[in-house]
Amino acid sequence: MRGRFVVREMPVFILAGGRGERLAGVSDLPKPLLEIGGRPFLGYLFDGLARAGFRRIHLLTGHRAEIFPERLAGELEGHPELEVEFLREERPLGTGGALARTLARVDRFAVVLNGDSFCALDWPAFLRFHAEQPEALALAAVSVADARDYGALVLGEHGRLTGFREKGGEGAGWVNAGIYVLPRSFLEAIPARPASLEHEILPAWIAREPGRVYCTQAYFCDIGTPERWRKACAELPRAAAGGVA
Repeated sequence: MRGRFVVREMPVFILAGGRGERLAGVSDLPKPLLEIGGRPFLGYLFDGLARAGFRRIHLLTGHRAEIFPERLAGELEGHPELEVEFLREERPLGTGGALARTLARVDRFAVVLNGDSFCALDWPAFLRFHAEQPEALALAAVSVADARDYGALVLGEHGRLTGFREKGGEGAGWVNAGIYVLPRSFLEAIPARPASLEHEILPAWIAREPGRVYCTQAYFCDIGTPERWRKACAELPRAAAGGVA
């Protein structure tokens, strides 16, 4: 069965609550607020979401949550079409625990993004892929030449996600781009306690119900380490504008 949905009505949740300990020597700002090309990293995510037609954006904040509205004021002025809500956690909940709190805002499914990674995703194509089986978990994956620092996805027949390899393996592979469409049933299954989406909730779900993977060769970066942040500073502004990184 194919699903029908209206993009502007789909809730988008951006995971932006982490502390970013590995970037302590770069800045004391939360990772999603680190500046690249003179603007906060989240601005590039807003650009892509707005172009795709999304309107309902929810920022799941934790560490230094109080500074997000001011730091993002310029970006939000530039995107008056976006309805942005700040959902602040009072204690660390992890990425899984933060998502569990969003259930009241979700009807059938939710779009979820990591707040510290960017992918120049073909959103219409990804959403068409999701609509083919709308009640299944859909995840975007990118191909990287060296997957050792990410942990590769284990794909079965017809691009089904069957597992996750730990970091440290050699060679190229498909890695998680940090973009999901999650069914409401997935959110309902998250325990009411601090939990990690990638390391705990996703593997447990996939063990029961293999997910669907949309594979793309699109530009991808994350800013989880000083080296990756510096690389993103050199590449992201041009790549996000449609140029070659």
